[in-house]
Amino acid sequence: MQKPTMFLLPIEPLEERYTSAWWRWLPESFGSAFRIVNVLGGALTTTVETGAFLDLHSRVHWCAVQLQSMAIAFKRCDVRDGDAIFVADLEHWGVEALRYMARLSDVDVRIFGFLHAASYTKGDFMEPMSDVGQYAERAWIAACDLVFVGTGYAKASVIERRLSQDLHLHERIRITGNPWRTAEARALVPNPKPERVIDVLFPHRPDAEKRPRAFVQLLLRYADEHGGMPRVAFTTGRQEYRSTNDEGAVEEIRALASWYPEQVTIHTGLDRAAFYMMLARSKVVVSTAHEENFGYAMVEAMAQKALPLMPVAASYPELARFHVPFLLDHRDDPVAKLHHLLSLQGAELEHEQAVALSCARRHDHAEEHILQAMLQTMLEG
Repeated sequence: MQKPTMFLLPIEPLEERYTSAWWRWLPESFGSAFRIVNVLGGALTTTVETGAFLDLHSRVHWCAVQLQSMAIAFKRCDVRDGDAIFVADLEHWGVEALRYMARLSDVDVRIFGFLHAASYTKGDFMEPMSDVGQYAERAWIAACDLVFVGTGYAKASVIERRLSQDLHLHERIRITGNPWRTAEARALVPNPKPERVIDVLFPHRPDAEKRPRAFVQLLLRYADEHGGMPRVAFTTGRQEYRSTNDEGAVEEIRALASWYPEQVTIHTGLDRAAFYMMLARSKVVVSTAHEENFGYAMVEAMAQKALPLMPVAASYPELARFHVPFLLDHRDDPVAKLHHLLSLQGAELEHEQAVALSCARRHDHAEEHILQAMLQTMLEG
């Protein structure tokens, strides 16, 4: 029996968007049930110039070219009954046009998408567009048969902020976790027990929604209360350490590095393997973000057995499986909590590292969950 076709609309080629991994993982996982047709867009840049996690102009152009290709496919009758369309990032201007073409061409095709974030996400660089985006985002979800998200928080936030009146759309949103493979991440670090020469690592880009200034203040308090600055690393995949919306934070971080040149370092241009090696050499990885629909950076850290310290906010409690030592409640003293993790030795440290690794492995089967949900929906008609 011939497999149905899946028209796979991947994310654009930005390494900050996990492009290389998703481009490989999704066809591998979905190819067992579908004949995969990759529908590529047109990238204007491979770096972030206007935006934060994505480059806005390149993203719009990428989506437009993908949509043009799909229009041609519908026109040529290449999209047939029983086929599927998977949109790897549902923040895709034109998704509703796929439903227009399918329904008005009388083609029984299923449309699926993964929703990472959009203007409903607090602190996101798209948030200023929420007056317009709220209508587009509801249309994207309504155009899909199923929408996949990484965490319960991600589902709750989009329902609360966009779908409170659209009760019939709630069940279309399925919690699957984000595609992720722990073994693959660990394989990029050849030494299974690297020396933890970095005390604290900040894994995020220094953009406002990640609250890097709060991290700097935490470090200054720590140095004041414990008589010295721990060994700290700031990292980015960008060729220069810059922010798209908070250059003041970058200035604070550079000042910190100048005050403590032996303890504080800034690392730029890191590819995935180099970033994972730094995580594997770190004892604690700290996030100060208060809005996160998944939290790849912290999952990556836990995969390398770095101990996470993250707020009791957004998706973080789910990532940590509500493990108290990894979570920073508003009642906690953040300096004391960080000091506790840095002070762990021997069996206690090994136990917490094992917990961290198990938290990362929890997300290993997201693609399987997505595939099974799609197949079930197609069988149900």
